[in-house]
Amino acid sequence: MSSLAELQSLMTSAIFKGHAADIEESLLAGRADPARRFNIYRNNTFLSLSAHLKAVFPVTAKLGDERFFAYAANEFIRRSPPREPRLSAYGAEFPKFLARFPASRAMPILAEMASLEWAVQSALTTGTMPSVSLDALIQAGPEAAQARLALQPGLNFILSRWPLAMLWMASGEIAEPPARVSTRLAVWRAADSVRVVSLSKPRFAFWRALVLGLPLEAAAARAVARDDGFDFPAELRGLFGAGLVTGIAPQPNLH
Repeated sequence: MSSLAELQSLMTSAIFKGHAADIEESLLAGRADPARRFNIYRNNTFLSLSAHLKAVFPVTAKLGDERFFAYAANEFIRRSPPREPRLSAYGAEFPKFLARFPASRAMPILAEMASLEWAVQSALTTGTMPSVSLDALIQAGPEAAQARLALQPGLNFILSRWPLAMLWMASGEIAEPPARVSTRLAVWRAADSVRVVSLSKPRFAFWRALVLGLPLEAAAARAVARDDGFDFPAELRGLFGAGLVTGIAPQPNLH
């Protein structure tokens, strides 16, 4: 008799590989057909995971046709089953899967929309931290130029060749295929909702540099390199005003 852990491991492997031979003895119960019992459980598992993926990637499903999405989701589940017990964490690799999936190469927008929808999911399931005010940075005086700002952990960035924000807000309801246009998006959680905001080239460079841990002066230099009219004070006010700054390091000397 296998231990519970061994049985669970064998069952998981059988479900996602589609082979029940190794566990048929464990499924015997009266006159019930073990293969039939296995198939019912396997089908329910795939249906549940497919429903989860469709709930996380609804616009992706609509853009690619729901029958195609069901097929792609089934292939993804088979090749990349869940690795942890939290269902909300499942699907992180789906955008990359779509980008490599031969059947979706004719619609590269699907992988990019899936990246945006996963960023939304991540923002919703990542906790927010208390924000700090701009006053804390101002009090640092000359040292502020070398300060490093910590931003909300749920902040994500998306680079795309398509108007993803417009399509996402329209829930994928489009009259004709969208024209290509380079977009830079920031996604974060604000209270109980998610914000999806288009960023200019300099703002995108500035925010990304801060996330990478660059000091303010270096981050601003990256933005200015893309637009010498970059309004640094206004950008700082906007960043702090959005509640995105959660800490300042090194801590400013308040004495």
